[in-house]
Formats: sequence, C-alpha cells, structure tokens
Amino acid sequence: MFFKLAVNNVRRSVRDYAIYFLTLTFGVCLFYVFNSIESQQAMAALSANQRQIIEMLTSAIGYVSIFISVILGFLVVYSNGFLMKRRKKELGIYMLLGMDKGKISRILIAETLIIGIFSLGAGLAVGIFASQGLSAITAGIFEMDMSSFQFTFSLSALIKTLLYFGIIFVVVMIFNTISISKYRLITLLQASRKSQTFRIRNIWVSVSAFAVSIACLAAAYYLILNKGWTSSEIFLLCIILGCTGTLLFFFSLSGILLRVIRANKKLYYRGLNMFIFRQISSKINTAFVSMGMICLMLFVTMVTFSVGTSIAHAASQAVKSAAPYDLSLTKFALSSDEQYTAAEKPVTEAFALQDLLDLYAKEYLEISFYNNMIDMSDMPGILPDIPPAAQTSPMRAVSLSDYNRALESQGKAPVHLGTDEFAVNCNSPAVEPYYHMDRGQTITFNGKEYRLGIKQVLNSTLDTSYALMDTGTVILPDAAFEGLVPNVRTLNVMYRQSDSEYAQQATGAFQNRIAQQAPEGAGQISMEEDMLVRMYDKEEVYSSNVGTSVIFSFIAIYIGLIFLITCVAILALQQLAEASDNTVRYGLLRKLGTDQAMVNRSLFMQILIYFAAPLLPAVAHTIVGLQFSSMLVQIFGSGTSIVTMSLITAGIMLVVYGGYFLATYFGCKGMIRPKK
Repeated sequence: MFFKLAVNNVRRSVRDYAIYFLTLTFGVCLFYVFNSIESQQAMAALSANQRQIIEMLTSAIGYVSIFISVILGFLVVYSNGFLMKRRKKELGIYMLLGMDKGKISRILIAETLIIGIFSLGAGLAVGIFASQGLSAITAGIFEMDMSSFQFTFSLSALIKTLLYFGIIFVVVMIFNTISISKYRLITLLQASRKSQTFRIRNIWVSVSAFAVSIACLAAAYYLILNKGWTSSEIFLLCIILGCTGTLLFFFSLSGILLRVIRANKKLYYRGLNMFIFRQISSKINTAFVSMGMICLMLFVTMVTFSVGTSIAHAASQAVKSAAPYDLSLTKFALSSDEQYTAAEKPVTEAFALQDLLDLYAKEYLEISFYNNMIDMSDMPGILPDIPPAAQTSPMRAVSLSDYNRALESQGKAPVHLGTDEFAVNCNSPAVEPYYHMDRGQTITFNGKEYRLGIKQVLNSTLDTSYALMDTGTVILPDAAFEGLVPNVRTLNVMYRQSDSEYAQQATGAFQNRIAQQAPEGAGQISMEEDMLVRMYDKEEVYSSNVGTSVIFSFIAIYIGLIFLITCVAILALQQLAEASDNTVRYGLLRKLGTDQAMVNRSLFMQILIYFAAPLLPAVAHTIVGLQFSSMLVQIFGSGTSIVTMSLITAGIMLVVYGGYFLATYFGCKGMIRPKK
C-alpha cells in the first residue's frame, strides 16, 4: 500500500510540478557530461601535450563539481521543501486516518527514492547522448579527425553522478523525516488557510536603506572601474559593497515600490494593479534575501559565461599572431655569469647551433634588444594616461635594420625612419590604447635626442611567445646603438616542414643542444623562472592556448549553466508556491466579477515583474563587471570578442529565462484555474 501511495504521489508531482523534475534532470545531465570529458573518444587521439591539458581540465572540473554539487543540493532541498509545503493538508489527512509519523516518513522516503531514480535515469540518458556532442566540440577545438567516431560511455562519470546525487537525496530523506516529526495535525490541516501577514515597512526605513544601497553600489562601481586592478583589498571591498548594496536594494524595494505606485492613483486603481503590486511587494518583503542572492548569482552567471568564453576565444585567435616563428630562443645577459656577459656573442655561436640550423631551418634570423635603457615615464606625451604603477615599466629598444628583417621574414613591408626619428611597436591589446601617437614627443637615447617619426603604433610580433606581451619596443636608427652591447638576443627559426611530429623532433634537438652547452648552474630552459635561456616553440604555444580555451570555456559554461538553472528554478518554484497559496484569493476575484482573462493578465504581469526584479540589477552589475573584465580579456588577445560572447550569453539567458518564465506562467495558470 505504501509503495502504491508513493507511486501515485510521484505521478501527480510529475504532472503538476514538471519544473522540479526537469531541473533535476538537467542538473544530472550537466554533471555527467562535464565529468565524462576524460573518457570521451576524442581524448584517445590527443597528443601528449593535449592529454596534459585535458588532465588539468578534468582536475579543475572535479573541484568545481564539488561546489556544483553543493549548489544542486541546495536546489533539491529547497524544491523538496516547496513540495512538502504543498502537501501539508494531504499529510494531515494521513494522520487523521490513523497513520503514524513513521509510516508517513516511509512513504516520503519511497517517494524520494522514486524521484531520485527517475531524475537520475532521465538525466543520465540525456547526458550520455549529450556527452557525444561535447566530444565532437572538443575534437573541433583540437582540430582532430572524427571520421571514425564511436559511441562512448564514462563509468567514472556515472559513479561520480550516482555518488553525489545519492548523497543529496539521502540528505533530502533525512530532512523530510525531521520535518514530519515536528508537524502537528492541526497545523497540517489548517496549512492551506494560513497566509503570510503583509506588513509595510516604515517608509523612512525603506528610503534610508535604498539610499545606502545606491551609495554602496555607486562606490563599488567607481572603485572597481578605476582602482579594481590596483590591489586585492580594493577588489574585496568592491565585492562587499556590491553584495551589501544588492541586499539592501531588495530590502527597501517592497516598501518603496508600493508607496510609489500608490501615489499614482490612476495607475494604482487601474484594472487589477492594486492586487498585482500588493502581491509583488508582499513576496519581495518576505524573500528579499533570496532575491538578492538570485541577483548576485545571475550576475556571476553572465560575467563568468561572457568573460570565460571571451578569454577562450581571444586566446585561440591571438595565438596566430603570438607565434609567427616555429622556434624563438632568447639569451639574456646576466652580470653574475662572466661566460654569458659577453652578450655580443650571437645565440647561434654561443650554443653551437649552426649544424642544427642547417639541418632543420628553412629560414632564421637573430634580433638584438637593448633593455632597461628607457621606460614608459620617458614618454609623458605619448603615454599621458598610463597607470602610475606602470610608469617605471622598462621598454626595450631595437635597431631599425633588425626590426625590418623581422618584418621581411613575416612577409610585411619595411618601415622607414630618419636619422633623428624613432617609432614605437606594441602588440599588447591591453596596453596599446594608452598610446597617443598624434602628440609630439622626443626622447633621449644614448646621449642623442630623437623625435617621433611614425605617428601610429606598430603592432608586429618580433618573436614567438605565449601571448601578445610586447608592451612597448622603441625602434631607432642603427646609428643610435653605436658603442652599446645588446643584453638580450633572440634567435627566430622557421622549420623546413610544418607537421607536428617534425616540429617536435626539431625543437627537441635544439633543447638538447642548449642543455649540453649551458654551463652548470646556468639554469634550465623554463618560462617559470628568471633563467639565462628562454625557449618558446609554436607547437607548445598552440597547445597551451588551446588548453586555455578549453579550460576557460568548459568551466565557464559548466558554472554558468548550473547557476542559471538554479536561479530560474528557484524563481519558478517561488511563484508556483505563491500561486498555490493564493488560489483562494484568485477565486474571490472571480466571485467579485473579474473575468478569467483579466485574472490571467494579472498573473502574467505578477510573474513577469517577479522574474525581472533580480534580472535588471544583475544586468547593471554585469555591464560594470564586463567593463572591468575587458582588460583581463585583452591580455589574452583582442577585446572585441567579449561583445560577441556577451550577445551569445544574452541569447542563452533569453532562451532559458524566457522558457522557465513561460513554464511558470502556464503552471501557475493551471493552479488557479477554477475546478470543474
């Protein structure tokens, strides 16, 4: 009998509260899909470097999944609490018929098991098929051939999903058992008659809270846009101010909203506006904390989605410009090592590389740089707005002939300077906007004054690197360097063949030769330490940037979708609960002569305003957040992609948010429809 009751109750829940089940199913689907990455067929065709990237991604997703499981656990418990609230009268009837609380708990446990099995089964079924699509996307990112595609299944992802969601549903069972033990029969039977008392806050309390919230948000916006990058303390202060301002905004909204609407008699008494706004004010008055949290989560969702995918897009696009050569080998002159202070010695000669160049190189050239002889503060006319922390940043200098040889190797036209002129090269998207080349500027270099000869920023890349990081290279005539010894030399190499296997073989040969020639204690070839020799090869740069794209994109999409689904599901459940509690009120409206079309319009407006209330402030936060984050995106490449990704994010928000809004409206409409 218990099992039959549980099955009937679940069937009724599936019919009446499909949002709860769809949300759980979608959560299980996402959890499985992103935890199955390491088992997808595309992973079998990856190179060693690419496999390392996927291992890093898998590890990151594992940690993120713990956080995601907490979010989904909260959603499940919250949704289950809503269902329990809806069924208080039903549970009271069970007690009235003589069923003790232990048996009622067993029914609820059976229902939870059925719900869990149903949600897990549906979510896993969808997730297994969806993971094949993610495998195809991964293959496209890594440019792999998927002609021999085969269906794959991830046992580890299945175990993780079952484990995490099993724990969540056990917590729900315990929660239900504790809740049943505290219920009294009279409370359960009268649950449908109770409603929350609506108390209008003192208007001055609301106005004061509103003023403080606006001040907090304005201060947060100003600090994050003007000083957000200067220190972690200011960044943390902006977060605190933003969260405080958001919560105070919703705390004050109900009192101010109703007062403002009531002041406009024509609007307040039009149609059912009086009923609509009192309902909205009542709900915000009691749920301002959850509204504030939903607003902040939507903000995090939109920023994470936009910025994460923008960084991935920018990094994948910038890699082509950041790696014009197959290999760049840079030798730094260190005063602590006498053997290498003779920096005039070419890289080829210093490491005996000529035979390797003859064997592997189609073309090569060496460029000399002169560091620490000029910095950004020497160009106040060209860089008037550079942040104070960057004014002492050193700029490197290069001769015109070396610069033109680099341009020639990349198929670009040379530049021309007079004997007393200079030019500036900068390929960093984050720094280039600070240059104002239309202003007159002179600099002093090696005892001679030079004037600006080319009134635009040149943006060529002079060596292969992981990103576009040339913040400023001064180009001067060859005569400007007479008597100077370069302290940095870079050897750029183009290989004879372009395939990956050949490139790895050639790079390995150069790396082994340098390791043999470098004296003991001179250091290893590494980008993580201040070493004597630094080597970047195109294969490694491409793999690293693709890895950045994959990791940022997948984690941003994972977190963004979970947060978005959580927010809209909570909003939907709150409105379903509101409609359920107000069934009697809607019935009274009909008895007073209100037709069903007017009731439906009032319900539509009520849900629309409730869904829009957290979204609009979140959009304002997001606009500021994207302006702040644009500099981070520019570090990885062109900042224009953040606009495109923001539009894509807006489209996803519109589809998901709008879909849940319509589902909520039709669900509430069915609840308040008069019973035949």
